[in-house]
Amino acid sequence: MTGTSTTEVKCVKCKRIYESVVIDHIDLSEDRELVRKIKSGKANRVQCPKCKKVMYLDRSIVINFEPQNLIVLYDPNLKKKEDIENVMRSYESIIGFNEIFEEIGAETEFKVISDIKKLKTLITDYAKLYM
Repeated sequence: MTGTSTTEVKCVKCKRIYESVVIDHIDLSEDRELVRKIKSGKANRVQCPKCKKVMYLDRSIVINFEPQNLIVLYDPNLKKKEDIENVMRSYESIIGFNEIFEEIGAETEFKVISDIKKLKTLITDYAKLYM
């Protein structure tokens, strides 16, 4: 099931601020039609209602690779090693919160990726096996 939220977007052309629904979470086993959009980096496409300018938002997306027990946080803005390490520390802190989270964390691999090429490779390999 695709997880979405509403966010404010400022048009780069006309500067209008508007709300748009964006993708936060994707389960590849359920949302196969989004694979192409993710691979192209165009999953969060928005269009200004005033001037019709199309933009692709550089937002993080959590991608669940079931049944591989792999969760990937794709964030094109995490370029520095220390930023990725901070996200990993946050993840470790969350899964250490209680026994249920610890069990899930032990069974699930978690990766942080900022390179669209690496994400494309993961998705292509997944598609060969499961789609």
